This record gives sequence, structure tokens and C-alpha cells, in this order.
Amino acid sequence: MPPFRRAFATFCVLAPLIYIYWRQFTTPGGLLIDATPERIFNKTLGFSKIFVINLPSRTDRRDAMVLAGAVSNLSFSWIDGVTGDQVPDDIFPESDRGHSAGARGSWRSHMNALQTIVDKDLGSALILEDDIDWDIRLKSQLQTFAAASRTWLRESQSSKSEVELLDTTIGAGGNVESVYGAAWDVLWLGHCGADLPKAQKSLTSPLVVTILEDETVPAPQHLKPHPFALQDKLGKQYPPHTRVVHASSGNVCTLAYAVSQEGARKLLLDFNSRYDAQWDLMLQKWCEGTPPTCLTVQPPLFSHYYPKGGASDIQGQGGGYAKGSGSPYIRLSVRENLGRLVTGEPFSQMVDQLPDDGEPI
Repeated sequence: MPPFRRAFATFCVLAPLIYIYWRQFTTPGGLLIDATPERIFNKTLGFSKIFVINLPSRTDRRDAMVLAGAVSNLSFSWIDGVTGDQVPDDIFPESDRGHSAGARGSWRSHMNALQTIVDKDLGSALILEDDIDWDIRLKSQLQTFAAASRTWLRESQSSKSEVELLDTTIGAGGNVESVYGAAWDVLWLGHCGADLPKAQKSLTSPLVVTILEDETVPAPQHLKPHPFALQDKLGKQYPPHTRVVHASSGNVCTLAYAVSQEGARKLLLDFNSRYDAQWDLMLQKWCEGTPPTCLTVQPPLFSHYYPKGGASDIQGQGGGYAKGSGSPYIRLSVRENLGRLVTGEPFSQMVDQLPDDGEPI
């Protein structure tokens, strides 16, 4: 075969492969196989930093979080929590004054976390409160969530003009080797409840990505954020052990949320001296507006932890305080299995606090 024909034949074979690899690594939603384990399974869960907000006086919570992070191979950076008496009323307009000291302190603590993200020019950061829990399988859960978030971000671009509820499904064993995707502002990963999107015109996309047969999801009777709350609609509208990812809607509690650099700048611009509600309600309203892109997941991947040895200081929806211990939504709880994890017991010995035939917390 003449050299020029040999070269042409080689080009014909290699050109499609070059194109496939180019599309894979440059197209939003493309599969980044090599990057996924490093970025999702590292000590900051694929974000630039993980910040934990902690009042310096709550050394008990910091001790527990340090230990839970260590057994989960996570690296935390700390944001000192602020008390209400450290936030003078005169920094707010008169219309925004008069809120509780605790709520003012919480708002300023979250502002300080956002300020740090912007000041350090971080690509993204995960912000955690210090009384939370997560599943031992968190990193694999986030790998699946990452695939769903990339799917949502890609598909929502083609569904903005549609008003009907769209439902994209990732089956068990489907492609999960992905990163979180681009052009998001907030990933609301830990909350005390969220609404499902509605099939009607709204400022947020109705797209839902459904993750089927997720063994880390509790049975429907366990799907509620607090012993005094009603069961989540998720358990009634979807098959058991289903997790869904969609635009944030009705989210309450900022237990865990990731913020991109662009998202942190937008939030700091909007709320650095404006305070008209509790921080989670402010973030809820902001996420439901336009143009932010906020995604959430149900059930959440992070939850409140109610410790042993006394009633929780967290009041639930409908009133009342949790008197038992444990973490809503979390099956293989890091906190509840902390002793087993510290002593190196095998995975088979970990205790499921929310078995299918068990009683709700």
C-alpha cells in the first residue's frame, strides 16, 4: 500500500477515537472516568474545602466531628461560630432588626464561611453544621449524586421551556463515574425536608433525576426529618429505596450545602448586610428565585444527629423535642457506629439504625 494511502487509512481509524475522547473531556456531562475517584473519594469530597461551623464554646461538638471526620477519611477546616451578641443591630436596616440572637449569630456564621470562600478564591466548598451525621457509604453516595447532578445540569438546559414534569432515571448499576458538573451555585445536600418539584410553570426547573434501588435509602416509614414530623411525600410518590435529585424547593435547615465560587459571590453580595429571616429560609427563597442554580437531594445525605444521654435541643416541625438518639434518613450512621469504626470492626458488623422492618426514630 502506498504511504499516502496508509496514512489516510490510519487517520480514518484514529479520527473517530480522537473525536470521542475530545467530546468526553470537553462536553458538559461528559464522563470523566480518570478524574472521578480522585475528586469524589478524596478528603474533601471533590470540593476545594470542607468547612465546619462550630461555636468555640461547643468543644463537645468539635471533638465528635473531628472523630467522625477522621474515621471517614475527611479533612475539615473550621469556621468559628458567632453568637448573637457579636452581631450589632446597627449593621442592618431598621426593617431587618429585632430577630433572635441565635438566628443573627447563625446568619453571620454562614456569611463568614461564604466570605472565606470568596477571599481564598476557592472553586467550591462544602459548608457543614457541627451537629450532623452521615452514612458510612457517603463517598459512594456522592459519586451517585454527582452522576445525577451532571445529568440534571445537562438535561435542564434543554427543558427550560417545558412545563410538564420530566423524569430522567438512573437505574441500579448505571453510570456513576462523574463529577458534580458546571454552572451550579448551591448543592443543598443536608436539610430537614424539601418539596418535590411541581409540573407547573415556576422559576425553578421541574426536572427530576431518579436513582432507583439505592440500598442506602431507608424504607418509606423512616422518611421524615423528626419524630414529630409528617412522613415525606417522597415515600408515597416513588418506589421504596428511591433517591431523587432536583432543583431546591421548600428546603429548610442548612445542615450541609456546597457553594461554588460564583454562588458564594452572589450570596455574599445579596446578604452581607441584609437579614430578614432565618438563614435557611433566606437561602430557600434565594434558591427558588432566578437566576441561581440550586440542586437538592431527597432523602438528604446529611442529617441532624440526636445524641444519647438527653433530649435534643432541636425542635421538630409540629413542636416537640427528640428524646431518643440517632439520625433521620441515615442507615449506617457514622455517629452510631463510631466505636466500631474506631476499633476497626469490619463493614459486616456495622449497625443499620433504620432497617426496613424497624421502628422510626
